[in-house]
Amino acid sequence: MTRTAGAIRPARLSDRQALTDLSRRVHASADSYRRSLGVPAPLAIRPRISLSTLIPSWLPLRVPSVHLVADADGELVGSCRAIEEPRRDDWVITELDAADGPMAAEVRYALLQALVEEASQHAVGRFHAACSDVRDNLELFGQLDFMAYAQEEILYRPPEPTRGPRSWMRSLLAREGAVLSGAAAQPEDGGSPALQSAGAPDAWHLFDLWAHATPPAIARLEAYSAVDWEGVGHEGIVPRSSLNPLLHFSAVDASFMHHEQRAGGFAQHGACREGPHYLRFLVRDGSDGAAFLRSVLRAMGDEAAGAGVLSPVRTYESAGLRAAGAVGFEPIGRVTLLVRDVRAAIRQPAMVPVI
Repeated sequence: MTRTAGAIRPARLSDRQALTDLSRRVHASADSYRRSLGVPAPLAIRPRISLSTLIPSWLPLRVPSVHLVADADGELVGSCRAIEEPRRDDWVITELDAADGPMAAEVRYALLQALVEEASQHAVGRFHAACSDVRDNLELFGQLDFMAYAQEEILYRPPEPTRGPRSWMRSLLAREGAVLSGAAAQPEDGGSPALQSAGAPDAWHLFDLWAHATPPAIARLEAYSAVDWEGVGHEGIVPRSSLNPLLHFSAVDASFMHHEQRAGGFAQHGACREGPHYLRFLVRDGSDGAAFLRSVLRAMGDEAAGAGVLSPVRTYESAGLRAAGAVGFEPIGRVTLLVRDVRAAIRQPAMVPVI
C-alpha cells in the first residue's frame, strides 16, 4: 500500500461495473493517449477506435490471467491485466489504466511494479506489451526494464454496404466457398491469385515467409519455430501483434498464396461478433500484395466487409504497408511493442560483498 496508489489487490467480480466505468473515463479523457495500452487512443478525426470499444467486456480473454486494481478509499483508481500465452511462459499485458488526476502516473507505475512482482511467483519468462507511441508510456515501461523492439501501424478499413442482413452463418458459408479446404481456390476474377487454406502441413512455408519479412534481430527475439505455425488456421496467437490478445474471436481461419514455389502471402482472419474483424497478413517482396489482399477480403465475406477490418502491420513490413494502402486501409495510429526478458535478468551475475 502507498499513499499515491492506494492498495493494490486482485480484481473481484463485484468490481465489474466500477472497472467498466473506469475504462470509459480513461479513454474519454483529454490525455488518454498516455494511458492507452494495446491500441492507439481515440483520434480527433474518425474513425474513433479505442480500447473500450474493442473490448466490450472486462472479463479476461484467456485463462489463467492476472488482474490487479488500485483501490483508494474504496474507489477504484487503476487497473492492470495480463494474460498467459498458450504454450509459452510469457505474459502479455493487455491493460494499464489509471483514473485522470495528478497521481495517474504513480498509480500506473505501482500497478506495473506489482504485476512484475506477482510474475516472480509464477516463473514467467517474458513480459510483452504494446502501448501508444508517446514519451510518457515509453519512460514508464523503461523504468521497469521494458525494451522497445518494434512498432506497428494500426490500419482500419471502414465498413462497406453489404448485400442483405449480416449473418455469421452466411459469412461462414462464404468463406468456405472462397477458400477450399486443402486445395487452391480461384476467385471469380481470373486475374486474382489463387488462395489456399493454411493448415499444419503448410507450417514450414509460413515460417519461411515470416522469416523473410522479419529482421533477424526481431526474429531471434520472438523466437518462433515452424512448429508454432501449425495452429494458425484455427487460433489467432501466431504471428504476434498488438491486437490479437485483445479481441474476442468467434472463429479464426488462415490462407496463403504461392509465389515461385514458396509462400508469397499469408493472411489470418479473426471473426469478431462485436466490432471490427481482425486481419494479420504478411507479403513477400516481389509478389502482388494488393491482388492478394483483394482476394483475401473477398474470401472474408460480407460479414467482415460490413463490420470493418482492423489490421496491425509492422512498420518494417514495407510490402505489406503498400498492399494495405492499395486496397483501402488507412492508418489510425501507431503502437510500440515492448518486451521484458525476466530470464535474462536472472542470469545476469549479481554483485555481492566479498566476505
